[in-house]
Amino acid sequence: MNQAGIFHSCGGTWCYPTSGTMLTIRLWTAANDIDRVELVAADPYELTGEGPGRVWDSKLIPMIKTGTDGVHDFWEADADAPYRRLKYWFLVHRGRETREYGEKGLVSPADRHNFWNAFIYPYIHDEAIFRAPDWVRDTVWYQIFPERFRNGDPSRSPSGARAWQTGAVTNEEFYGGDLAGIIEKLDHIADLGFNGIYLTPIFASPSAHKYDTTDYLAIDPAFGTEGDLEKLVRECHARGIRIILDAVFNHSGTGFAPWKDVLEKGEASRYRSWFAIDRFPLFPEGKDSGDSHGAGFHTFAFTTGMPKLNAANPEVAEYLISTAVHYVERFGIDGWRLDVANEIDHPFWREFRRRVKRAKGDAFIVGEIWHHAIDWLKGDEHDAVMNYHFGQAIANFLSSASEIPDGVALARRVSALEAAYPEPVIRAGFNLLDSHDTERLITRLGGSLPLAREAWLILSLLPGAPCFYYGSEFAVEGGRDPDCRRCMPWDDVAAKSGMVEANEGAERRAEQYAFIRETVRFRRRHAALINGGKRIWIADAREPDLFGVAVTDGKDAILLLVNRGKRAIGRKRLWKAVGRSLDARGYSDESRAWLGSACARKELPAEGYARMALSGD
Repeated sequence: MNQAGIFHSCGGTWCYPTSGTMLTIRLWTAANDIDRVELVAADPYELTGEGPGRVWDSKLIPMIKTGTDGVHDFWEADADAPYRRLKYWFLVHRGRETREYGEKGLVSPADRHNFWNAFIYPYIHDEAIFRAPDWVRDTVWYQIFPERFRNGDPSRSPSGARAWQTGAVTNEEFYGGDLAGIIEKLDHIADLGFNGIYLTPIFASPSAHKYDTTDYLAIDPAFGTEGDLEKLVRECHARGIRIILDAVFNHSGTGFAPWKDVLEKGEASRYRSWFAIDRFPLFPEGKDSGDSHGAGFHTFAFTTGMPKLNAANPEVAEYLISTAVHYVERFGIDGWRLDVANEIDHPFWREFRRRVKRAKGDAFIVGEIWHHAIDWLKGDEHDAVMNYHFGQAIANFLSSASEIPDGVALARRVSALEAAYPEPVIRAGFNLLDSHDTERLITRLGGSLPLAREAWLILSLLPGAPCFYYGSEFAVEGGRDPDCRRCMPWDDVAAKSGMVEANEGAERRAEQYAFIRETVRFRRRHAALINGGKRIWIADAREPDLFGVAVTDGKDAILLLVNRGKRAIGRKRLWKAVGRSLDARGYSDESRAWLGSACARKELPAEGYARMALSGD
């Protein structure tokens, strides 16, 4: 028995409440080392017997192996805690060997009524229960970069705005996309089936991307007016579409009035403590070079045009939080995406959540955090983070990257990601494959639309809410920022402006539109099953190009199989691979029977997929 591979900690993702009387408890063991695990648990004060013979009245709960990352196996069990308290330890079995694992370590097993080596969860407080808005689980998001989506009111276009075009763009170019253009195309978004819109920043700013805010309380004039925002929210809600805005509270732009005051008055400015300033003069060499290395203040990255705000200053915190509340109360938006959320202190986000949720109880709060983010997802800060990790793993597999060379590696990676957070956090996730900050998905996959479609299908079956980047329905490509921010190739705009290339490949565009529409609608139709069901990852070392996911609630089931390879996987090979995959992961004969039967129906084509609802559709 590999003692070093066994780990548990009472709290975080290892032991968390899912209600006022239920705890989910997890254990890690070394991969392929432990045959079975039992949880020994009961209320700390639950005793049985009489007089001196009274003992702790614990129960044995079998734990389920939920996955592996190739280094650790993951085990899980739910335990009742009717009085909101629980003491527990683990019985770990390997062959004929059984050990007890508890707070004091791995020891020879004691009588199950003995709790000297127990972990203890002292009390389930309501604030410890993670709660994200219920509506998020049924949402499929559509991300819009407003400046490049649609020019609905040319009279508002910035001076020097270019004619709408396809192809490469720069961050210095303007094309006149605005709120009116988004309103014009809401029926397009609704027809695709999307019921959530995420807008990148719309507030006053000199740039095309708007991440350098000049005035947090003003809609950028090129985008429209407060009336336009009111109409956009109203029209979204009339179609059953939620809408969240992008808050840039880590830093401002150089045109922000308090920063301008600091630039003008230096140490005499009353706003000097509004920013993360180490010393004056701000520019030791006497001028702003654009690079903040050596400057007297902190910035986003090393861009002097984005000075970092000091959110720990109560005056700054009040200004920013009241701004967020203003847009919720005044315009009825449904939540916030929070830019560079990990560089702002936790007390700020706790107060932000308290105030925003007081204004709208089911507002959605999602942070931009690209790394492991459990510290922001304990129920008192964010409801979700932008889950790039799922998307990165999927794209790496489909592009045969060394990080995820085969289906087994992908199955291990997604299992590890699921084990990294409490299940309620995973089911509220904001999952995406590309965005304004990354390469377009098709470009990342070497221009392969078939592989991109496989990625979108996998995304649609992940727990959490999937997000599609605008233009995915037209197979838009593009490299890293700014190339990923191309103009949306609307047919009518193309006709007026002579953009012949936008109308080329009409059949391909129509097929892609239909694919995205059906994928989004399939996801919404089966949202309860996808977010509430048990997930089975399918992968086999002998078929490195194969990956699959099955979701079942015991009654209904969905199966997706993808083949990234250049040759088809025949029925016999497919059936055997699925059987070996289920055996390797310890799934039941029942699961093997229905999955094997489904996989035996047909071959899996080269760079192709098979998706089916095995019942209920």
